[in-house]
Amino acid sequence: MSGTYDNHGIRFEYPDDWEADEADSETPSIVTVQSPDGLAFAIVTADEDRPDPASMADEALVAMREEYPDLEVDPSIETIDGQPASGFDLEFFALDMVNTCKIHVYRTPRRSIMLFRQWAEVAGDEAEEQLRGVELTLEETDS
Repeated sequence: MSGTYDNHGIRFEYPDDWEADEADSETPSIVTVQSPDGLAFAIVTADEDRPDPASMADEALVAMREEYPDLEVDPSIETIDGQPASGFDLEFFALDMVNTCKIHVYRTPRRSIMLFRQWAEVAGDEAEEQLRGVELTLEETDS
């Protein structure tokens, strides 16, 4: 990991050969990082309106169900930036590949933060580890 995103009150690291892109929206702030082959990506959303984390996770799940009606869903909780982050672990088929997706959301006194990670099984363990690196380095900043 050597790329660093640091803006809109969040900071995280990502592999230096991945592409980072900021959406052109005021709120929420949306940042995407993607592997060169497109088989793995993360979307980090920081919303200063502080919506309910469960509602954010549910909305993301509804969108995924619309796209992939046969996906498998397991509720899950992870600790991100020292905060309990609730959400879902998903598995589904797309383009004849098994894909895994993890959606987790937490709220701080300043914002709600959603981390959406997705990778194709063919990308191997490395993609999962790289996305885990994004998770482990994600933190809220004072800005």
